[in-house]
Amino acid sequence: MFKKILVPTDGSGQANKALDLACKMAMENDQTQINILSVFRHHSFTEASLSMLPRQIDDEAANLDEVMRAYAKELVAKAKEVAIEYGLEKHRVRGFIRVGQVAKEILDFIKEEDVDLIVIGKQGRGDLSGYLLGGVSHKVTGLSKIPVMVI
Repeated sequence: MFKKILVPTDGSGQANKALDLACKMAMENDQTQINILSVFRHHSFTEASLSMLPRQIDDEAANLDEVMRAYAKELVAKAKEVAIEYGLEKHRVRGFIRVGQVAKEILDFIKEEDVDLIVIGKQGRGDLSGYLLGGVSHKVTGLSKIPVMVI
């Protein structure tokens, strides 16, 4: 079966459903590893989707890239907790954060990490967030050389 599953996440409901399915699949094979990836893009304040920013952050005092990186790190940490709560051992759950165009980073990641399945949400938080848009899942599905499950 699948040894390395990639689950891109933006914290959306669809991404969480993708994570749930990937965890269930990994529980069926004790050799399967879950790789959780959060990608963020550089934005100016005028481009940023405020829905992606944690509410407790003081927008005037924070550097947006630092805020986005911290948020991506938080998303990955929460997703790893979910996977471990499913019963996956810590060494089978890995988290990654990247900066760039989401689809390109996902496609680069699968090559670099020798992933054999992507489980991705069909739509994420929205265009300005730079995460799992319908366009991203469509692009990944069209360009990936490995199987992609769109949830």
